[in-house]
Amino acid sequence: MNWQDDPILSDELALHRVRAGLWRSTIIWTPPFVVSAAGFVFFLWDLVTGGGRGGPVIVIVVGILAALFGHEAIQSILDLRGQPREVEDIVTQRWHRNDSIVIRTHYVRVGSKLILRGSAGILDDIKEGQRVTVRYYPHSAIVVAIKPVSEPDSQRAPSSP
Repeated sequence: MNWQDDPILSDELALHRVRAGLWRSTIIWTPPFVVSAAGFVFFLWDLVTGGGRGGPVIVIVVGILAALFGHEAIQSILDLRGQPREVEDIVTQRWHRNDSIVIRTHYVRVGSKLILRGSAGILDDIKEGQRVTVRYYPHSAIVVAIKPVSEPDSQRAPSSP
C-alpha cells in the first residue's frame, strides 16, 4: 500500500495543512490587531482627556481597523486552542467565487445554516443533495475533511434485475 492511500495518514496530513493555515492567519493578523487596538485605546484616551493629538475621526477609523484585524486573529486563535467538530448532514449548496484575480475560494453549505470554506481538492467529489460527514473548525469555518456517507441498504432504491 502506498502511504498516500492510507486514510489515517491522509486525514492527519489534511489536519496538519489546515492547522498550518490557522497558524499563518494568527501570525499575519495578530500584530496588526495589537497595534491598532493599542492605537484605538491611545486615541480614545487622548480624546477623553483632551490631549489634542487626534479627534473622533481617527478614533473611529482605528477602532474599525482594530475590529477587522481582531476578527481574523481571534477566529484563528480560538480554532488553534480547540479541536475540530464533526457533523453529518446533507449538502444543500456548493459554489466557488473569485476572491481576487488569482485566488478561487470554494464553499459548501451543510444543512440549512452551516457554510464552510475548503480547498478544491477536498470538495471536489462532493455534490449537492449528498449526505456527508464534515470535520471542520467552527470559528474560521474551514473544512478539514469531508466524506460522503453511504446510505444503509434499507434506504436504497431496489435495483431492477
